[in-house]
Amino acid sequence: MKTTRIERRAQKLQLATGMAWTTALDQVRKLAPTAPLLPEANADLAPLESGILNHLAWPSISTRHPWGIRKVDPRPDSLVITFENEDINREVPGESMTRHLVRALPRFDTRTGEPTGIPGARFTIENGHVVIRQIDAAGSVTLAGFDVAEWFTALDLQTRDDESAGLTLSQHQSPRTLHSSEKLWWNTRDDESSWLASGLLRRAALLRTIGVPLSTTAWTNPAQGAGREWIVEYIHEPLVQFPLHHDGFATLLTDPECGLRIIETDWHCGCRMPREYGYGCHFYARSADGLPGELQVRFTRRLGNRLSRYKADSADYEARRKLYRRVPAQLLGGPSGAPSTA
Repeated sequence: MKTTRIERRAQKLQLATGMAWTTALDQVRKLAPTAPLLPEANADLAPLESGILNHLAWPSISTRHPWGIRKVDPRPDSLVITFENEDINREVPGESMTRHLVRALPRFDTRTGEPTGIPGARFTIENGHVVIRQIDAAGSVTLAGFDVAEWFTALDLQTRDDESAGLTLSQHQSPRTLHSSEKLWWNTRDDESSWLASGLLRRAALLRTIGVPLSTTAWTNPAQGAGREWIVEYIHEPLVQFPLHHDGFATLLTDPECGLRIIETDWHCGCRMPREYGYGCHFYARSADGLPGELQVRFTRRLGNRLSRYKADSADYEARRKLYRRVPAQLLGGPSGAPSTA
């Protein structure tokens, strides 16, 4: 059990980001006692992170970690995302995490001019990693967890497919300025709900506290007010009794030290439904500061017969079970503001 306030703050940071315990502890020791554990992205970087989550939200490949994200290291002007890179039941030859990430780069149809990907995103190679920036915007996202050689292999494969489909990478045609096809979509980078998408991306690992990750997807709808509603569905096997499997997540997601600045607006709990019933619980929230955007998290459970198909590949299932992170009881009582013994 972690007994000091610094250790409890490090636990929160570790659960929210997926970083190693020693890294989390070292970062917390460098922070002021009341400083937030996870800095939010600056105004230039949040739209890029929102674009990345939009791309990852409905993965085109199988992943074990939520959206394939092992861990993150967030700063106000940068974010390092370390991805998994295992070959997990790939049904299509040539598919990989790097191939999936390459598709986030903007490209356009040479016949119609229609663009896809994140407007204005360009990549460079720095210190052995792929770094993504948007044109004329401060801030960067570093993609880690794979070799640069894998990135260029995936880029070559995707470029061949693109060419046969009449698509061209914007970076090839216009490396330092916006391509004409991107200018039409450039304003989408100013999505007024980007703060929410960015915050979720920076806390992807927190989903693993709900239960064994079986599938993680997300999408958006227009919010009731302004902005977008982000809907996250986490299909999981709960390993602790209800309602602990989702209460820990909700506690940390709204925690003043490591959570988003959101307030709960509604909660539908279906934990007492029969074991074979596939219904999950729903958590609803909105900005505590009146910012546009809303959040809905669906805790969709799988037990009994509904879980059996996920156990068909025993090695894959056991690997997923190891990703679950239980929230310690001492973190369920609110902020770690108890008198420090450190």
